[in-house]
Amino acid sequence: MTLRELVASQRFCQGLSEGQCGELAACASERQFAPGEFLLRQHAPADTFYWVLEGQVKIRLALPGQGLVTLETLGPDEAVGWSWFAPPYRCQFDALATTPTRTLAFAAAPLRALMERDPTVGCAVLKVLVSTLSERVQSCRLQVLDVYAPPGGRR
Repeated sequence: MTLRELVASQRFCQGLSEGQCGELAACASERQFAPGEFLLRQHAPADTFYWVLEGQVKIRLALPGQGLVTLETLGPDEAVGWSWFAPPYRCQFDALATTPTRTLAFAAAPLRALMERDPTVGCAVLKVLVSTLSERVQSCRLQVLDVYAPPGGRR
């Protein structure tokens, strides 16, 4: 399967033309990560958007007094990273491969330019991003509830 075919087979390409999928593929490459390897590091430049094809990735956040806390574990057909979309383009979380992980890696700058040029592509990518943001906010909310819950589990 070519990179173009691989990109076109992903759910965010549903409804896009062959040409639009080709333009998305032009922003992409296939990348693999070994267990223990980071896809993203908190506070590092956010220059890549990952789409998990195989494997598992833990999303972690450093919390004062808590150390690193896992917010969620992602798998195939899920997006990793949203900070590439809006300034200051800095990663808000760590993303750590916990199994051999295969991804599509989209270069942020050309992807943003494509989204500006073609609103249909922009809408398709934004749908994935909004879903990712929603899940991340929910995971953070649950983590905050755990951190600030009164002793003994009373609320």
